[in-house]
Amino acid sequence: MTDDLGRLASERGLRVIDYGNGHFQLAGGPLLVNYYPTAKRRSAYVAGTTGRRTGVTPQQAVEMCFKPPAVEGVRYVDNRSKHSRIIRRAMLRKSRKCRWCGCELTLDTSTVDHVIPLFRGGLDNANNRVIACEPCNSKRGHAMPELC
Repeated sequence: MTDDLGRLASERGLRVIDYGNGHFQLAGGPLLVNYYPTAKRRSAYVAGTTGRRTGVTPQQAVEMCFKPPAVEGVRYVDNRSKHSRIIRRAMLRKSRKCRWCGCELTLDTSTVDHVIPLFRGGLDNANNRVIACEPCNSKRGHAMPELC
């Protein structure tokens, strides 16, 4: 099974990292996937999301690195932080450019965007947040056009 995973991953330009105990990470693609092929449920999930798939084959795990998480089946609960202005101020200290178009941002023109949208099961934490201008954030919506 792990030979198939390694072969399929290398064909798509991915690295397979073995963390032991049957935990593999598929890295190098647009999305990071954690895969447990020897576990009872053979589960896999995209890092930074709440959704988990079971009965996943090595081929499906590799494909998960390139496809946005599905919208259906995700129970959407808006748990985003209520301190957007504080978060944006901290993010602007690191970079004043929109993640998607590169335009210059201020505290009033910036928005917090989620790389993996909350609607697709993404988490509201620092690893999943980027600073973006309002037009780019609105245009992306629940989609992930950078993967298409």
